Amino acid sequence: MIPIERQLGEVAEVMAGVTGFGTVGNYRYRVVQPNSFSDTGVMDTVEPQNRSDEISEKQRLAIGDILVKRLNPSFVHVVALESVGTVASQNLLVVRPSVEIDPYYLGYLLEQKEVLGQVEHVTGSAAAIKAISVKKLAAITIPIISIAEQRKVGEIWKLSRKRKELLNEYMAENDRLVSMLASKIISGGGNER
Repeated sequence: MIPIERQLGEVAEVMAGVTGFGTVGNYRYRVVQPNSFSDTGVMDTVEPQNRSDEISEKQRLAIGDILVKRLNPSFVHVVALESVGTVASQNLLVVRPSVEIDPYYLGYLLEQKEVLGQVEHVTGSAAAIKAISVKKLAAITIPIISIAEQRKVGEIWKLSRKRKELLNEYMAENDRLVSMLASKIISGGGNER
């Protein structure tokens, strides 16, 4: 089956992150920043911030929302249960897929150079820092395949991210082990027989 090409805005709602946070205000929210998540899908630090007025339920993150960095996007984050109710900062765009789109399939697509590269093509911008607007992101074209095939692609993408996370942990542990052994040898502990 040949995929159907559709504009992102036809199959997902694209929203800007929320502005107006500070240190004072009557309402306190956990705010996701561009540096809050990693390229392996791990949500790290989410800082509490205040706001003078309440944020609507629609603007709060839901399971399956996809976070895209506004400046120089290279990887995305698919919101899981632990991040529900948090709020995206103004430096993020939120893509909320419709029921016909698997969030992990869409997350995979939004990390592909040929997909995000359409934003540059549409704007003609060759600036060193590339900024994406809601309108530009909603205008990109993506391939739509059956939901069963989308889920397969999404699962493969999730597995590849988990593999990357495990490899990163393995390399960090390997570096720690090498450092410990080298330190032991340098301090004279390597002469034991």
